[in-house]
Amino acid sequence: MFAELRKHPRALWFSLLFHAVIIGVMVFNLSFIDQPKQIKAGQARTVKAEIVDQQQLEDRQKQKDLEAQRIKDAEEKKLEAIKLEQKKKKEAEQKRKADARKKAEAKKKAEAKKKAEAKKKAEAKEKADAKKKAEAKEKADAKKKADAKKKADAKKKADAKKKADAKKKADAKKKADAKKKADAKKKADAKKKAEEKRKAEEKRKAEEKRKAEEAERKRKEAEKRRLAEEEQQRKADLKAKLLAEENQRRLNTLREAYILAIRQKVERNWRKPAESGKMPVCEVNVVQGPGGIILDVSFGACGGSSGTYRRSIENAVYKAEPLPKPGDPALFERELTFLFDPK
Repeated sequence: MFAELRKHPRALWFSLLFHAVIIGVMVFNLSFIDQPKQIKAGQARTVKAEIVDQQQLEDRQKQKDLEAQRIKDAEEKKLEAIKLEQKKKKEAEQKRKADARKKAEAKKKAEAKKKAEAKKKAEAKEKADAKKKAEAKEKADAKKKADAKKKADAKKKADAKKKADAKKKADAKKKADAKKKADAKKKADAKKKAEEKRKAEEKRKAEEKRKAEEAERKRKEAEKRRLAEEEQQRKADLKAKLLAEENQRRLNTLREAYILAIRQKVERNWRKPAESGKMPVCEVNVVQGPGGIILDVSFGACGGSSGTYRRSIENAVYKAEPLPKPGDPALFERELTFLFDPK
């Protein structure tokens, strides 16, 4: 806010002058608090006019600032469009050069590839010829080895048949022995398994019983905790309700005392007019600012009272400034109403 005021020194000086006038008016009112209300009302109208002028100046300045910002934004958008166009042209030129460079490199690579393929074909032909000769030699050597292996395999088969027959007899004997052992082990395992099953069943039943007892215990504890929590919550709710009611009663008492203090201060400052005519009980509406400063006074039901009588009440309200503070800041009301009783 101060940065904005520095940009507009005339508005700053006008604001300082305006506040000086307000302070002067307040000092003048405090010095001559018994003066008639008509003078004070004139001063209030002058201050209101100055506030309106100040607001108009600020509105016009804001409008100028908005127009300047709009022009600035338009110029920035135009400059940004020019920069974007230049950037697009530069990128297009760079792309054209890059495409030309790629074509030249592709042509160079194609020529190099063609030469490499011709060289590769020549080398492949040489390798194929050498491989053909090596394969012919390898076939001859392989035939010699195959004949020698055939003879060795025939001898090996005969020896293997003898060993297989002997092994077959030994395996049959070993299988019979293993069957006997397996049958004996099977019987022992079945007996052991039946015993383990019986013990497992007993253990399962005992565990089920323990779990059921534990679940029942936990259920009872949970129910007990739930009832305790409900009782605690009920007490907390009751306490909160009582505190709220007590606080409301306290606020109601303080508000009644607050309105009574304002009414009594106004009545103490009231001076009975010489020619007032009918003086009924009047409903007085007051608009106040922070600190109890009076901003406006108006009347509700006033029983056909005279203007002189109402002006005397209005003067009493302004003389009671600043209005008493409430016992609790939360009770402060910008707009409040009370009954003025001349008796």
